[in-house]
Amino acid sequence: MAKVKKRRLLWEPSTSSNVIGYKLYWAEEGEVNYGSPCAMIGNAAEVVLPEQVRSFPIVKGSIQLGITAVNEVGNESDMMIFAAPFQFSVPDAPTSPTLEALKEYHICQGSSTDRGDKESVNDTSSSDLEGDSDHEGVE
Repeated sequence: MAKVKKRRLLWEPSTSSNVIGYKLYWAEEGEVNYGSPCAMIGNAAEVVLPEQVRSFPIVKGSIQLGITAVNEVGNESDMMIFAAPFQFSVPDAPTSPTLEALKEYHICQGSSTDRGDKESVNDTSSSDLEGDSDHEGVE
């Protein structure tokens, strides 16, 4: 599961007294309009994206947004439209991890459960590698 930085979208609320909430519209490509995907976000003049709008897309590049005020019968105001480079895209994950045995040993003094301030040293002497199944034939 990837993670993206949250963005807070803020606007000046409508001055109408009968507003019951706001609707956020978005368009990944092209112009945002009343037919674009949307979400009702309640009677607040801010929203945290994408956290508070679960259907908000995680996309690369810019996205065009629109906000409308909604009254008690469902009528909507003119749409305030703007575009922003949200950069909600995530990089591709690393692939093909491997773990390889090295010839060197990490020598620890004390038990494996003792993680105190004891020194550790790297010792690559060939006598330590003799009989190691990962290093057959080392002399």
